[in-house]
Amino acid sequence: MADYVVSVDPGNGGTNAVLAKANGYKSIYFPSVRASATGDTLGLGADMELQYDYVDWYGHRYVVGEDVLRVTRRHMERHTGANRYGNELHQFLTAVALGKLGIDKGTVDLTLFAPPGMYLEANRLIKQRFNEHKGKVEIQFKGDKKPRTWRYETIRIWPEGVGAAACFILDDNGQLVSNDTLNGEVVVLDMGAYTLDALKFTDGSFNLESLEHATWESGGVTTHILEPILRQVKKQGDDFSLLSADDIDRVLRLGLVSEDFTLRTAGYEIDLQPLVEKYRERYAGWIANNIADGVFGGFRGIKSVILVGGGALLIEDFMREWYGDKILDRKKSPTARRIHPVDFNCVGGLRLALAQQKQGTPS
Repeated sequence: MADYVVSVDPGNGGTNAVLAKANGYKSIYFPSVRASATGDTLGLGADMELQYDYVDWYGHRYVVGEDVLRVTRRHMERHTGANRYGNELHQFLTAVALGKLGIDKGTVDLTLFAPPGMYLEANRLIKQRFNEHKGKVEIQFKGDKKPRTWRYETIRIWPEGVGAAACFILDDNGQLVSNDTLNGEVVVLDMGAYTLDALKFTDGSFNLESLEHATWESGGVTTHILEPILRQVKKQGDDFSLLSADDIDRVLRLGLVSEDFTLRTAGYEIDLQPLVEKYRERYAGWIANNIADGVFGGFRGIKSVILVGGGALLIEDFMREWYGDKILDRKKSPTARRIHPVDFNCVGGLRLALAQQKQGTPS
C-alpha cells in the first residue's frame, strides 16, 4: 500500500488537491499558472527585496499560482484544451500540489480527473505520460536542501463529475453511506474554467447514452464570465491593458468570500460586482438554454441536479429560481454539506480511492 493517498484536480483555472489524513483530509488550492523566475537576490534583506517562493523542476525555475501575478507577468504559462492531459505542465501542477501538501518522499496513490467527453483518450495519455520515468518524480522547493522525490505507485483516473457524485454516497473514510441521493435519474453539472461537463446518472451509474453531450469545450467560467469582464475592464485605459483573466479570477474568488469585488491596479479601484452580476446571469441563461432545456428537456423526468465546480456558486440562485427543487440542496447532505463545490471532484476522488483500497480494486 502506498505511503500517501492523494486526489488532485489540476484544472484549467485552478489546481485542487486533497491528502488523506487519519482524521479526514488536508486540502490546498492555487491557480494553474506558472512563470519562469530567477530567484536571484542582491542580499539586501527581506525588508528591501520582494519575497516569494519558487520551485525547481527538471532544470527550470518557476513561480506558481498567486505569486505569478505578484512577482512577474513575463512568460506566464498555462495550458487549456484536450492536449493538456498528462503533459509536462499537467505533471508539474500535480507535483507542486503534492509538495504543498507536505509530501517529500515515498510512494503515492494518485487520483486524477479528465472531462467525460475526452475520458478514453485522456485516461490513456495520463497513465502513459505519468509513467514515462516509471512514475518517479523529482522537484525542489525554495528552502529545500535537496530535491523531493517520490513515485506514483497507483494512478486512478475518473471522469469529472463522478468524483462529485461520490461525495453524496461515501464518507471521508470511503465507507458507503446509505441514502437515495443518486437513485433514479440524476444530472451533475460541473462548471470548470474551460469545460462544462454534464453527466447523467441512472441509479448511481453513469449513463453512457449521454456521453455525446457530456463535455462542452469553452463552456466554462473563463469564456462566459472572466473574459467578458476583462474586455470591459481593458476599455478603461492603458493602465489596465496588461491585466489578464487571472486578475479577474482572483477578484472573483475573493469576492465570493468577502463580498468585496474591488479590482485594484495602478492606483485605481474598480468595483466589478455589477459586471459579475451581469455575466453570471448571462452564463446561467446560456446553461439553461443549451443544456438544461436543450439537452435535458428542462429536467423533466430528472429527480435532481447537482451543481459542482467553480461556476456553481455563480449560477446556483438563478438555476434554483428557474428549476426549483430540481436543484439539489447540497447543504442537506450529511456527507457533502461541508464540501465547497470547487472541491467536490477532488474529495470524491479521494473517497473513491479509499473505497477501492478497502476492496482491493486495482487502478
